[in-house]
Amino acid sequence: MKSRKSIRGLSPIFATLILIAIAVIAGIIIYMFTSGTLASMLGGGTAAQEKAAIQGVTVGTGHTALTVLAQYVDGGNAILINGAIVKDVNGTQLVGTTAVSATLPVTGALTQVSVGGLTALDPTHSYTVTLTSSKGGSFVSSSFAG
Repeated sequence: MKSRKSIRGLSPIFATLILIAIAVIAGIIIYMFTSGTLASMLGGGTAAQEKAAIQGVTVGTGHTALTVLAQYVDGGNAILINGAIVKDVNGTQLVGTTAVSATLPVTGALTQVSVGGLTALDPTHSYTVTLTSSKGGSFVSSSFAG
């Protein structure tokens, strides 16, 4: 029988390098998985996100209704708008916002979305309106005077 002295193991330096390489590769895979890169490369990915832009808001007479001009930007299919949330400058949601129904066509044409049933908006305050879609998208306007 030979003595154990003739059996040589892996150098500690090479073992450390191998462990570092495994850790780096595992980190890259976890990063790609959490950022969605791996899922899209494998064909799984998530559906395209809806993208729309609110181009303008007009306050109606009596300050109880809004006309929102919205435009499809990207997302694959037409965007079905099914709600609107109006907030004041402090982020407080106004009571009385009604459900809306409009479709933003993929052609990118400006579409009027009517929002009614609001409590009277104060012309000296600023507000924002957020349109919500049937797929969970939300599109926020810039500030406008009531």
